Amino acid sequence: MRAPRNLLALIVLALVAACTSGLSATDKEKLATARQMVDAWNVKDWDQVFDLFATDGVLQSMMSEPIIGREEIRSQLADLLSGIEQIELQIVNMGIVDDVVVLERVDDFVYKGKRSRVPVVGVMEIQDGKVTEWREYYDQASLLSALVAEDNTVASETEGAVAEIQDLVTKLQEDWNGGDMQAYLDAYWDDEGMALVFSDRVVLGKDAMTEMFTSTWPNEAKMGDFATEDVNVIVLNPDLAIAKGRFQHQFTDSLIVGAFSHILVRGDDGQWKIVHEHTSRKNSQ
Repeated sequence: MRAPRNLLALIVLALVAACTSGLSATDKEKLATARQMVDAWNVKDWDQVFDLFATDGVLQSMMSEPIIGREEIRSQLADLLSGIEQIELQIVNMGIVDDVVVLERVDDFVYKGKRSRVPVVGVMEIQDGKVTEWREYYDQASLLSALVAEDNTVASETEGAVAEIQDLVTKLQEDWNGGDMQAYLDAYWDDEGMALVFSDRVVLGKDAMTEMFTSTWPNEAKMGDFATEDVNVIVLNPDLAIAKGRFQHQFTDSLIVGAFSHILVRGDDGQWKIVHEHTSRKNSQ
């Protein structure tokens, strides 16, 4: 027997009231602030978005360095936000876990003419009605794909970035062949989050990479002769890019050829750094 619609509504209201009654006043305020933040994004009220951060608030996409301070967040998000034509942060679940607000959601947005949907989990720390820290967890490949405009305007508008990255790849080759290991390693992100993937190994962190490279190739004679070709650069946004191409590495008694890909970010100093590198060996002669 089907329950009357008004009875079902009363049951739902009772369940909501029961859940809500279990929250402290502080937790209710945190949830209200989180909802204000979501609402501000959904109407593209960017001033409200930034105002909801504490003065020293932190925003961090967990694949990137944290952005610290309300005004720095405003500055670094400006280019991204200017390309958003429509956006809706669709909340799937939201609640309080250990004093922080957890938001499971799907972000539905149109960025430079391209509509995308990206699943995200956000964690907000909130005090006195302000977001003190917001951490975002998502599939990086899905987000990068979403930020590539269908009409390739991102790449066409950033020819300077393409040239800079091409120069960086060329400099890597020159530094290696000149035996300047320190200059070569300087092109990589100095952080434990930097990743190098090749053959059957994964090296995490700049320190681990430095140790491996300096012990494997301790001098110019051991380093061999390195060359790249067919390098292609795709600029995803002003501070994020992918470079890929082919390489050959000539040693005294062998020749290694293969392919490589780099994920690069532009640092606060304007310099591009490699945060992820993957190389695959095609064959060895």
